[in-house]
Amino acid sequence: MFTLSGGHVFPLYDAAVKADPPLRLVDVRHEQTAVFAAEATARLTRAPGLAVVTAGPGVTNSVSAVTTAWFNGAPVVLLGGRAPDYLWGKGALQEMDHVPLLAPVTKRAWTEHDKLSVAASVDEAFRLALTPHRGPVFCDFPLETIYDQAEVELPDGPMPAPAGPDADDVARIAALLAAARRPVLVLGSDVWLGGAEEAARAAAETLRLPVITNGQARGVLPRGHELLVTRARSVAFAEADLVIVAGVPLDFRLRYGSFGPKEAPARVVHVADAPEGIASHCALAASAAGDLAAFFTLLAEAARPGGDPDWLGRLGAAGRASVAADADLLASDATPLHPMRVYGELLKALDDDAVVIGDGGDFVSFAGRLVEPARPGRWLDPGPFGCLGTGLGYAIGARLAHPSSQIVLLLGDGAAGLSLMDADTLARHNLPVVIIVGNNGAWGLEKGPMRAVYGYDVAADLRPGTRYDEVVRGLGGAGELITSPAEIAPALRRAFASGVPYLLNVITDVDAQYPRTTTGV
Repeated sequence: MFTLSGGHVFPLYDAAVKADPPLRLVDVRHEQTAVFAAEATARLTRAPGLAVVTAGPGVTNSVSAVTTAWFNGAPVVLLGGRAPDYLWGKGALQEMDHVPLLAPVTKRAWTEHDKLSVAASVDEAFRLALTPHRGPVFCDFPLETIYDQAEVELPDGPMPAPAGPDADDVARIAALLAAARRPVLVLGSDVWLGGAEEAARAAAETLRLPVITNGQARGVLPRGHELLVTRARSVAFAEADLVIVAGVPLDFRLRYGSFGPKEAPARVVHVADAPEGIASHCALAASAAGDLAAFFTLLAEAARPGGDPDWLGRLGAAGRASVAADADLLASDATPLHPMRVYGELLKALDDDAVVIGDGGDFVSFAGRLVEPARPGRWLDPGPFGCLGTGLGYAIGARLAHPSSQIVLLLGDGAAGLSLMDADTLARHNLPVVIIVGNNGAWGLEKGPMRAVYGYDVAADLRPGTRYDEVVRGLGGAGELITSPAEIAPALRRAFASGVPYLLNVITDVDAQYPRTTTGV
């Protein structure tokens, strides 16, 4: 249970402490961190994450984090306190109707007023969060409801099995594959969240499909796999004649579903875990909705390998060329450091089971290009909502979900200002994490674009050289300042061996901007 203490929810703490076995309580320094930690738990373990917040500002402080979970399809249950019914309308402490705030960004939001229905409501919240398409659920309880007592039967029974896709839909997609010369398969986070990673890999290998991975599907095909062409995505998207997108929305990350040459646009297939996830804003050649593991199994049975025999080779060559083009910057000895130099050392130090978390703009954009996990479900970023401040919460959840793995949190210095106080939570709860701050003294994602548009920038500068390492030391962890390339590798070794929250404060070049091709608008 991730939480920040508040009197409206004391009975939930009492229940957690007295449970057999006790439910672990992790108390944080900001409610958004509690929800982000619950989201990380959900996304890494594929079981529901639980956050508990007090009434009023406890709930309002959670809204951005709940919205992030909503965009990411993460099964999070948020339970809240609420001012008592018997004082409602009189101005009780933190009296506020939370439900209208949470309703647009949850699968369901409601208040349970009846003490006899509390257990059933909580059970319903967890079941609903786990039902595809997964997402956050909110329920709050008036003060007298959860401070009162009642005897009820606890709900029981298995989760219903997810529905499979329509066989005719799969057959249409198989027929499109048979006719395609330059197909591409795009895998998104729901492939991991839905437990479809093995079926997806088997289908790709059986059908010899070039694969681009997104979000937590990174690692479904491990780095170095011959079918993995993520580093050639620009070429793949520009030249494909068929793009099958599974487990991710057709949003700004995927060109809103527009692929292929302008004179001969690619046919697009969208596959989602529930009908409401199928894109309606672009023309689709086919679609399928239902359990993603079942979809990939049926597709592998219905379709046959095909396409241009040179297509995969061309994408592989483009990917290798992209990797080769990075070599000089990954090994650069320039100072101030180019952000890619940090990754040149980090990539050598990562174990196969490491969890890498990105929270930031330009600095983390480089990670998105360079970090290719060896296993699925080991990459966390804020997702399409793009909310900064996820990092410390994600790191807390990741350390608890994977107690023996390396946990690496990548922070821009702007993002650090939104959550770094929760390094105190890491220290108090003995949760070692390696934190790397790319410190360029700017909001890099805004500074460059504003200059490009207006010829100058404002509100984009931070204090140069801020000692974020000293902040973490002051909160009970450790850290150090890094200003030269030679310092990176030994500092990483010290950080991983420390057994405490350890921040590497790397001073990077403010002019080394990520070469992005889209702003998401």
